[in-house]
Amino acid sequence: MTLDPLFRPRTVAIIGASDKELSIGYRILSNLSTYGFHGEIYPINPKTESILNHKTYPSIMDVPGEVDLAHIVLRNTMVPGVMEQCGEKAVKAVIINSAGFKEIGPDGAALEEEVLRIARENGIRVFGPNCQGVMNSDPDVSLYSNFTFTPLRPGGISIIAQSGGVGEVLNNRLLELGAGVRLYASNGNACDISIPEILRYMGSDKGTRAIIVHIESLADPKDFLFAAKEVARIKPVLAMKSGRTDEGAKAVCSHTGMLMQQHVITNLIFEKSGVISFTSHEDLCQAAIGFASQPVPKGKGVGIITNTGGPAIIATDELIEGGLEIPQLSEKTRESLTPLLHPAASVNNPIDVLATGTPEHYSASLKALLAEESVHSVLLHFVTPFFVDCPAVAREVATIGQDTTKPIVCVAMTNKETWADTLATVRGSGIPTYDFPETAARVLAQMTRYGIFRDKTQQKTIDEPYDADRQRANDIMASAEKSGPLSAEKAFSLLECYDIPVVPWRLAAKTSEALDTVEEIGYPVVLKVDSPEVIHKSDAGGVILNIKNAKDLRKKLELMEASFQFEGRRFLLQQYKTGGIEVIVGAKAEENLGHVLMFGLGGIYVEILKDVAFALSPLTKVDAEAMMGKIKSAPLLEGARGRSGADLDSLGDILVRLSQLLSDFPQIKEIDLNPISSVPPPGMTAVLDARIIL
Repeated sequence: MTLDPLFRPRTVAIIGASDKELSIGYRILSNLSTYGFHGEIYPINPKTESILNHKTYPSIMDVPGEVDLAHIVLRNTMVPGVMEQCGEKAVKAVIINSAGFKEIGPDGAALEEEVLRIARENGIRVFGPNCQGVMNSDPDVSLYSNFTFTPLRPGGISIIAQSGGVGEVLNNRLLELGAGVRLYASNGNACDISIPEILRYMGSDKGTRAIIVHIESLADPKDFLFAAKEVARIKPVLAMKSGRTDEGAKAVCSHTGMLMQQHVITNLIFEKSGVISFTSHEDLCQAAIGFASQPVPKGKGVGIITNTGGPAIIATDELIEGGLEIPQLSEKTRESLTPLLHPAASVNNPIDVLATGTPEHYSASLKALLAEESVHSVLLHFVTPFFVDCPAVAREVATIGQDTTKPIVCVAMTNKETWADTLATVRGSGIPTYDFPETAARVLAQMTRYGIFRDKTQQKTIDEPYDADRQRANDIMASAEKSGPLSAEKAFSLLECYDIPVVPWRLAAKTSEALDTVEEIGYPVVLKVDSPEVIHKSDAGGVILNIKNAKDLRKKLELMEASFQFEGRRFLLQQYKTGGIEVIVGAKAEENLGHVLMFGLGGIYVEILKDVAFALSPLTKVDAEAMMGKIKSAPLLEGARGRSGADLDSLGDILVRLSQLLSDFPQIKEIDLNPISSVPPPGMTAVLDARIIL
């Protein structure tokens, strides 16, 4: 069912409308009336005949026509009975502003379930409960179905906010910055209509140019991931999550689980779907204005125009740190532009038109940058000297800005009251103006990153899956316990099914068997205890390296037999390898989302250095390469100061093959491949230790 009855209703009823000015029932009615809702408004109140010049009705059943949308502003225990009446009246959607549901505990949760049951039986969509409401500034609707106070100004930015307080802060800040809102939704408990559903609706709305999302938690991470990925392909989604820090550590057995904090999951969802993530409401609002008013850059090159040097230097630093480029202008551009500017002007990038820059100087510079192939966006600094015709400069910039496919952002460092009309001229053309050069630069960086993501989604193809012995893998998993760690034998065998290279190994139950089988792999060897009772072998003394002969092996086996007298305990013998760079590859299942993979420096120092990167499965080879490039130690993997690096191609293969393994066996809870020893060809990359938990 479409959300049109919620965002584009023809009629709205307020069940619990009130003539008390400081009540929610009054404010909703006032907002609908003040902002000129185009449909019929039906206040429901049995104790009065009219409110704000609107005839009131004793109950929803007394309304003469159909009702698309009904607000419910009553005590929580009264809501189920009113929902039954809404069902009889065939109301299409309700906004339950009332609180006192699952946010207060089990009794409230039961009441919410009852409300939802009634709604589903009657085909009613529920927004809320414990929520603000919605807005739609489309002139054909003019819906302010909400009890907040920020004026409704039409614009191209839509807002979804789990927290009504945060939603109102965002809405009010956008208004202060001169921007307007298209659609607004704060859905509180979200028992029915969810953030992903609203996101998809806003994505299909022609008047929405950018979407802001504020979330506190994700009830269905996978649904949000799919919805965000779908919408981000066609328009920018800018998001911020509250609660990014963890108060306590989760009880997990793997290195991967211990290193992965909860906020990492949300960031990975944002990254995988193309959502642009923020940690500041101010940055979020400033960027939304740029996205909503300008085209997306088609590359990293930025052209800068300024009439004062300092701000241009600040912007340049911020742009470079944000991954953008300041390209040199072509000889042709410099030659054609030089005679059009003051002789002392700098015809480079940045172009400095000097404090005396005239409308003609700005016009020539702006046209030159927009025509330059290496320039994909323009950052214009505009200080307003009293000895220049600044209004004419603004008119010239605005005229050019109205007819360009490259984005322009303006830094207006001036007295906002004295030059209000001049700034209004620039903004009126759709060019956003910012107070500080670093703000404008950050906005351009975010816009450019989104453009790169969108291009990749249009070009990128999914890698062909690697071959795997899935029948043998199924047999291994079928023979394993339903939960807990796989034995070393099953873990290494499962990896081999997916051609994940494993160092030569053998298993033995006792000393004599170990001495017989060691010849098959050759000395020197590593001896490890294999038991579900020993989670971290190195910490427990269950790993002995570089055993060079049978005499030494026998001695170490006897010592280990005495130390680990667990039922079912076995010994793992592996070829001893030295000289490679050690990395860790891991994965952890996240409920209702899939697996999160981890890559980083491995061995015993992984939890000390914590130099790791995460990504959501499934992975392509491109994803794997990007993941490996994120760790701080990436230069070491490529080789540094005369030392050999790692075989990045083989490590990328391992990541993708592991991703396939996880897709085939979602019952895997955690995996640690630590360490993986890697040297460039003709050396060998191989897993030295593996822990797989179901």
